[in-house]
Amino acid sequence: MTSSFPPGTPVWLLNAPIITAEGLFRSSTLSLSEARALVEAHGFCSAIGHAPTAELISRLLHIECPMCRRACVQLPGQQALVLRLARRLGEGQVLVSAEEVEQVGYSFMLIKREM
Repeated sequence: MTSSFPPGTPVWLLNAPIITAEGLFRSSTLSLSEARALVEAHGFCSAIGHAPTAELISRLLHIECPMCRRACVQLPGQQALVLRLARRLGEGQVLVSAEEVEQVGYSFMLIKREM
């Protein structure tokens, strides 16, 4: 995996695929091993606003991912790693545990701001 990652900028961790700024973005699906390697190589900054998702990401990526409800803005060249649910939840449905997140299913998505 190659990257034109700006020096000193970590990968944002997100629990929803969002566009964080104006610009051109590219997205792709990553395997678990690719997601781990990305975070290991670049570090991370959590914008995971859901405690069970932060718990699951911590376990999957072998990191301590805190829950942190903050806004993020990707810089040009900066990447975001999203734990994307496999389906849309029903109206009012809230997942209360990492196990429930796993039951719904998920994939990792990489979103890179190109400019």
